[in-house]
Amino acid sequence: MPSSRFFSSRLNLLPLPAVDLYLQRASGFSTRIVRHVTGAMGMATDPPPCGFFPSPEISTPAGSLPSDEDLLETLTRGMPGSSMPSFAYLPEEERREVVRYVKWLTADVDAAGRRVNKFEEAKAKGELKPAVIVPPEPGVTVEALVKGRELFAKLACNACHGDTGAGDGPSAPTLKDNWGVPLPPRDFTIGAFRGGSTGRDLYLRIHNGMAGTPMLGYGAGVLSPEERWSLVLHIQSLRRKDAEVHDILQPEDADIQVRRTSKVPATPSDPAWESLDSVRVPLNPLWPEPYPVPTVAVTALHDGQKLAILLQWRDDLANGTPVRVEDFQDAVALQFSIKGTTPFLGMGDADHPVNIWMWKAGWQQTADGQRQDVHTLHPSMHVDTYFEARGQVPTAEAAGNLQARSQMASPVEDANARGFGSFTPQPAVEQNVRGQGFWRDGFWSVMVSRELKSTFADDVNFAERRPVPVACAVWNGQQRDRNGRKVISNWYRLILEP
Repeated sequence: MPSSRFFSSRLNLLPLPAVDLYLQRASGFSTRIVRHVTGAMGMATDPPPCGFFPSPEISTPAGSLPSDEDLLETLTRGMPGSSMPSFAYLPEEERREVVRYVKWLTADVDAAGRRVNKFEEAKAKGELKPAVIVPPEPGVTVEALVKGRELFAKLACNACHGDTGAGDGPSAPTLKDNWGVPLPPRDFTIGAFRGGSTGRDLYLRIHNGMAGTPMLGYGAGVLSPEERWSLVLHIQSLRRKDAEVHDILQPEDADIQVRRTSKVPATPSDPAWESLDSVRVPLNPLWPEPYPVPTVAVTALHDGQKLAILLQWRDDLANGTPVRVEDFQDAVALQFSIKGTTPFLGMGDADHPVNIWMWKAGWQQTADGQRQDVHTLHPSMHVDTYFEARGQVPTAEAAGNLQARSQMASPVEDANARGFGSFTPQPAVEQNVRGQGFWRDGFWSVMVSRELKSTFADDVNFAERRPVPVACAVWNGQQRDRNGRKVISNWYRLILEP
């Protein structure tokens, strides 16, 4: 059974008093994280919601329980291309505490009311199997690539993944998981895989298969180690040259230093930005996308009174105001921890809220007096209104709905969240984040700024030498990104220099 299945299933078999008892014993940290790793999927939901599947590989043979190291690796690496984030920013002991807690949650209660731990039971019966031995990864040779391509066709891998590995094989539209949920095959051309992208990761996935999916295992007796490695090398060769695969972010590399200056820049095109080094922040998609935005460059300055942050990323086509229902706009957001703790990456939680600054390309057009509408997209089309409607203010705008404003003081929305589905814009009088953005030569440059100190209770405050956890998100309107369909970073620490 893949390791991530232990982050989502069988939890409904535990009686609530048993869960409550463990929650009282476990640390607040462990329960807070696991409630999102498992509870965010639905404590008693089977199968889990979309975005948490397919599962990563495990090092133990197919059909056996994952090892502690399998579970730890899933927590550490996360599942790129899904809603399972990486928790590499947490100390190893805290991650191991989560592993112990998750294993506890997988227990059953027998007819006599006794709690039966599957891991302890398997160990007592001698059913725990050793990890699959992965031989050293060979070098790339023409012979190995040719052999891998032959095996790719012989094993009918192309029936699902397609001849080019783009996930467009003839069987692709018909694939479903064990719960009957449609399951599109992986696109090998993007290079990043939920269960890891190294040669070892792919070798184990080919050897063990992926339980709960149509992906079969090709273990001993089916393929030799040399043949598996040839298949791995062929799959890796299908990756697009422009695709980027990121290493796990280490805590020591997750600092964004905010240099002090006499006066922060007023625009994203200010020459002062050019003399500064930016931090290249890797982004991971929460949804399979053919061309996800790989990184965002972050640069920050403060002058003791105000903070300014410059965000730059590649986007071949600018998407502004969504006029038609099938249109979506480009956007970027920063998420700050209000209390200074490191909350759940998915927009915080009830006890650890976040403050979100979200710049939107459509709002920028409105602020610049260039808002697109039907009559601007179709200038030759006749447009009229009902006589009695002239001069009336739309209801949403009259009620103060920020989304309906015909004029924008700022293209940045100041909002708060306390977990999934809780995004809440602040009242108009508390919208104190300013910004400006422009698109040029395939790149967006967006600057957001605000005073270091705010009088509003739901705003994050900044002080010199005090780290503030921050994470980034980018939406690509051309790829129909909106809401939770986006690319996100892990937690970084914003540190103001004195």
